[in-house]
Amino acid sequence: MANRENILANLYTFSVVAKFLSFTLAAEELCLTQSAVSQRVKKLEADLGFALFIRLTRKLELTEEGVRMLRTLTKSVSAIFSEIDDIRFNELRGELYIGVAPTFAHLWLVPRLSTFQCLYPHLDVKIRVKASKLDFQNQPVDIAIYYGNEKHPDFYHVRLFEEFLTPVCTPEYAKRFCLLDNDSRFEEVTFLHCTESLEFLSPLNEWQHWLISTNRNPNILKHKYVFNHEELTMVAARNSMGVALGRYHLIKPYIESGDLVTIFERVPSGFGYDLICRKSDETRPKIQAFLKWINEMV
Repeated sequence: MANRENILANLYTFSVVAKFLSFTLAAEELCLTQSAVSQRVKKLEADLGFALFIRLTRKLELTEEGVRMLRTLTKSVSAIFSEIDDIRFNELRGELYIGVAPTFAHLWLVPRLSTFQCLYPHLDVKIRVKASKLDFQNQPVDIAIYYGNEKHPDFYHVRLFEEFLTPVCTPEYAKRFCLLDNDSRFEEVTFLHCTESLEFLSPLNEWQHWLISTNRNPNILKHKYVFNHEELTMVAARNSMGVALGRYHLIKPYIESGDLVTIFERVPSGFGYDLICRKSDETRPKIQAFLKWINEMV
C-alpha cells in the first residue's frame, strides 16, 4: 500500500464526496475547486488500489469497496471524537448511546432516567429504540439492553434482573369472572397475548409457558386478542378487554396504582434483562456511571 499519510490526508475528502455523492457539492463544502476534489479522490483510489465511486453521467455512486470504506471511516471518526471527549471531560459529558427495546424503554427505563440526568447533567443520552438486536459494528451504540437468555461471549454483559410472568386484569374484569376467588371460570376470559420478541426467545408463547408452569391446561386459550407490543397488551388489559400476562418488572406501576390486579401466581419467565457493551468499554467512566446508576435502580 502506498504512503499511509497520503491516504489519511485524502480520507476526509472522500467522506465529504460520499456524503453528497457530488464533486461539485463536496468542493463547495471544502472550499476547493471541483477539479481539486476529483484529483484527491483519484489519488486516494490509486493509493488504495481500488475504486471508491462509480462515475455516471450526472451523479456518483459508491462501489462496494466505497461502502465498506465509508462504514469503517464513520465508525473510526466516531471513536476518535469519543476518545477526545474522554480525554477532555473524563467522559462524564459528551454522548452516551443506549439501544433498547421499545417496551423496556417506555415502561421501565425512561420513567427512571430523570435521576440519571440529575446525576450527570452534562452527559447527553441518546436512546435508540429497536425491537431486534443492535449491530454494534455498524450502529452508533455504546450500551444495549436485551430481554432473553443468550450468552454474549464477544461482549461484556451483566444480568440486571430476572423477569416473572403474572396474569393481570382490571378489578372490574376480575370481579366479572370471580377471578380473585378461584379459577373455575378462567377459561371463559379473553386471553390477551403479546408476541413481542418471542419468535427468537421460545417456541412457546408466554401464556402456554405460564399454564404449563402452574399445572393448568394449556388448551384453555379459546378466546384471545393478540398484540405484537407489550404496551398495547397492557392498554387492552387496562380497558377491561381481558387478562394479560404481564412481565412483572415492567407492569409493576400499574399494579401499585390499582389500575391492574394480579390474579393467581407469578412464575419465572426463564428470561431476564442483560446490559451489553463491547469488551473493555465497561471500564469507560460514562459506562461505569450508567452501570452504577442502573444497578441502584433494579
